[in-house]
Amino acid sequence: MGYRGPTRRVGWMLAAVLVLTGCGENNIESVNKDAGTQSVNGWRVMAASVEQVYRVPGNVTADDRIQLSSRITGFIQQIAVREGDRVSRGDLLIEIESAEVTGAIRTAEAALTAAETDLEDARRDVVKFAELAKQGSLPADTLRKAQVRFDLARSQLVEASSASETAVSNLRYTSIRSPADGVVISLNKRVGDLATTGAPILLIESHSSLVFQTYVAEKRVASLAVGQQIAVELDALERPLNGEVLRIVPSGDRVTRRFEVKVSLPITVNLLPGMFGRARFVVGATNRVLVARSMLVERGGLVGVMAIVDDHAEFRWLRIGQQWPEQVEVIAGLDEGELIVADPASDLFDGASLIVTPQQ
Repeated sequence: MGYRGPTRRVGWMLAAVLVLTGCGENNIESVNKDAGTQSVNGWRVMAASVEQVYRVPGNVTADDRIQLSSRITGFIQQIAVREGDRVSRGDLLIEIESAEVTGAIRTAEAALTAAETDLEDARRDVVKFAELAKQGSLPADTLRKAQVRFDLARSQLVEASSASETAVSNLRYTSIRSPADGVVISLNKRVGDLATTGAPILLIESHSSLVFQTYVAEKRVASLAVGQQIAVELDALERPLNGEVLRIVPSGDRVTRRFEVKVSLPITVNLLPGMFGRARFVVGATNRVLVARSMLVERGGLVGVMAIVDDHAEFRWLRIGQQWPEQVEVIAGLDEGELIVADPASDLFDGASLIVTPQQ
């Protein structure tokens, strides 16, 4: 009996410890549960009419591109510009050696003088032979031949005069001047090179009429019209530009099945040819869910919202469409009428218990 007494007391002590331990665990669970509950504002998801936008990439380009070439053959004596230089209408660009042209002018002038002299001599013969023919002292055939010679000399004078004018006009072509205000884009020749008729020498772009050039898919081109207002978003500019459809080329590419469209752009500071951007064509409207940016959260690299389901937070990954400064368009992941957290805290986790205050 002395042995059983201590054993029984130890058993009672162990039972008491276990009871106390169990009560402590229940208290800890209750505290943790209360600590995990957050008070949040709920917002009922609504849909609104949203313009459906078709975006297509493109580039700013000059509507006036002028390829300059020589109308005569000769060696380039001087190039007064370089790539990137701004030029004004009438500025000297290229000088071509004029020795051959000057020689041609002298030859033409000499031929003109000879033709004038020959015509004057033929005229005198006609006058003299006509008088003699009246007196009957000259055969009529001789007068006829003199008249033929006069007509031929007159034709030769016209030909020589035209050749002289052409030679003189060619002298003007030895100096190539800018036909418009613009910027030199490329030079294909250097000093000493031979300029031949029709061979490109330099390219000028006029910045007075810049356009946005893009290519639209065949299923979209039918919805466009000349004069339609278009927003153009350029990567180099902070704000979009308001453009207008200028031209639609009614012949598509056989490989890409796209049609060229040019959009006129307003005169804008720092707008340059070659800038990349996207044209926004409005092709219709539909109802979409819109969510304020302040309601978005990021979890594991995914952007979404915290939906409220049975007073618990549930992370919903969203497929986002169009974006604006204050809100975004939701294409998938959220339906109209669902309740989401309007002001999610950074530590709000998936499955957290919530006390929801409805927000009007």
